[in-house]
Amino acid sequence: MDQNGEDVKKLLDVIDELRPTLNLLKEMQDSGLTETLSYLVSNFDRIFNYTTKMEFYDLLTALKKLLVILQPISSMSDEDIEAVAKMLEPMPSAFKEAKSRSESAKQIKTMDLIRMLRSEDMAYLIFLAMAISERMRK
Repeated sequence: MDQNGEDVKKLLDVIDELRPTLNLLKEMQDSGLTETLSYLVSNFDRIFNYTTKMEFYDLLTALKKLLVILQPISSMSDEDIEAVAKMLEPMPSAFKEAKSRSESAKQIKTMDLIRMLRSEDMAYLIFLAMAISERMRK
């Protein structure tokens, strides 16, 4: 076999190896995905800048909301802050207990749910949420 014949054989072997990739590229082209990828690549800088600005905007929005929460705390006395800290101390274990209880309650009956909703704890939580909501809207 001459040199040209060997080169053609090598080329055909490479094409056979690339056949799955070529088929995939053809399917991507037929579906329009290559145009989408081309757009994303050609507009990468604009898209990146936009998402960066959105993340910055989201950060500023989060900071603004955090300041709304921190403002009343800044006016609290040290004793009040200590009382709140003591009140919040058992929260992690309360969350674990609630998660455990909810996982063990495979099927809560409707009457049990109504009893829970009528409890003083639920009333307290509802009124607490309403009070927080009203103050945050001011």
